[in-house]
Amino acid sequence: MKRHPTRRQVLHGLGGFTLALPFLPSLLKPGEARAAAPAAPKRFVAFATQHGGIWGANLYPAASTLTDSSSYAGRTVRRGALALAAGANGTSQLSPVLAGPSSLLTAKLAAKMNVLRGLDTAFYIGHHTGGHLGNYARNDGNGSDGVAMQAYATPTIDQLMAWSPSFYGDLGGNLVRQMIVGSRISYNWANPQTRSGAVQELAGTNDALGLFNKIFVAPTGPAAPDPNAPLRPVADRVLADYNRLRSSNTRLSANDRARLDDHMQRISELQRRLQTLPAGAQCGNVKKLSTDTTQIINQSSYQITPSLMTQVYQAFNDVIVAAFMCDTSRIAVANIGEDFSNYVGDWHQDVAHHAVDPDGAKQAILAAAHQATFAGVFLDLCAKLDVDDGTGATYLDNSLVLWSHESGEQTHAGQGMPIITAGSAGGFFKTGSYCDYRNPSLVVSDDGGGHAVITAGLLRQQFLGTVLQSMGLAKSEYEQNGLGGYPGAIKFVGSNFYSGTSGAQLYPDVVWNAAGDLLPFLKA
Repeated sequence: MKRHPTRRQVLHGLGGFTLALPFLPSLLKPGEARAAAPAAPKRFVAFATQHGGIWGANLYPAASTLTDSSSYAGRTVRRGALALAAGANGTSQLSPVLAGPSSLLTAKLAAKMNVLRGLDTAFYIGHHTGGHLGNYARNDGNGSDGVAMQAYATPTIDQLMAWSPSFYGDLGGNLVRQMIVGSRISYNWANPQTRSGAVQELAGTNDALGLFNKIFVAPTGPAAPDPNAPLRPVADRVLADYNRLRSSNTRLSANDRARLDDHMQRISELQRRLQTLPAGAQCGNVKKLSTDTTQIINQSSYQITPSLMTQVYQAFNDVIVAAFMCDTSRIAVANIGEDFSNYVGDWHQDVAHHAVDPDGAKQAILAAAHQATFAGVFLDLCAKLDVDDGTGATYLDNSLVLWSHESGEQTHAGQGMPIITAGSAGGFFKTGSYCDYRNPSLVVSDDGGGHAVITAGLLRQQFLGTVLQSMGLAKSEYEQNGLGGYPGAIKFVGSNFYSGTSGAQLYPDVVWNAAGDLLPFLKA
């Protein structure tokens, strides 16, 4: 029998929206049975970082951790357990790039992550933003392969989820199907309901407060507050109900009181973050945040400090967490085009294109920028999501958070674009693994110094199909043209590779035929 929450089990949020409390067992009447909790909704977050070119030794765990192997699709795929090591100055790390404060990168969180190596595009794509989530047509036409792929535009996987009844079975409390931060990352049909019309870009935002206002709707009409006035704090909106519940109900257990206090603290922290601006910014109230955030992100990358960028994206993380906790949206994607570095100069030409220099100087700058992104954005969100969601799991457990790079170990290389994930998507994924899907004998490019030897692996399409299945979509919702994985627009093996090895040798039919499978080692 469906039980409706009592007023004491609900806190009222901004604009009358509800912030659901975790289930509090001590509020049940004596003898009242509780049925098994329904499956928690799944959530999806994707961070896309431009450039790449991180040497394997800097990005990936040690090869010695790869203790398991299996023959698969003409490759010997390998897997090992992620091993967290202590670093300097209160840090911990899985690798030099995958490092952060030990208060965030804990053994518990590392056990919920996966590091994936050897997932490729089967053609040269050069500069792109669409390839992260499956629209390979969104590239800059850098090379004949990229130009050829521009004829095959496809929706990105976040949009397939957003419009799938398998993902959003009930849109009752949903205010925004997906949250998009930045530009040129999310694409869909002109008419997503009928899957028709041209595939076009979905507009994103650089305005954290503007996104917050879409998730939490303020009152309108004659009695609406002055839109230029500071928002009434979220914590103030719920404080009266919180105090009434906490102080008046003698049956509230100590554990439930603690859970209630934790919930209130997270709401208060959200409000504090939304009212906090980067150091030096002139601001008197919450409304200033929208302008300041936009101005920071739109500056030339040479003027943005890593500290400012970290604060901007952590503000977006707070809005994402709030939306997930309140179930007003379940999808977020962000194109992180800015460089988390103090380098002054032409980043692309001076740093990215020289990341393979044997002295390692520019590689160190590039690796440090990606490490700052990992610690300040990816880890920050994962830690904020890794709190009890009332089902016996955490919001992170019921989510999939992924971080991908534009390039592999050399700038512009489509082979081995790294993917870091966290969360098991509600128990779908086995976590805590470092997986290597490469065939070392199929060399695409060698930098000559042994730092960035690019070899062919499995198809990125297989990974994207695995993600869609983890979010509840059936193959019939995304596979096309008899091709497995996503996208299945065309079976295209490129010719514009760095080496003279043919595309058919690098990606034979056995690799394409496996693209519809779940990736090895990942299914729980």
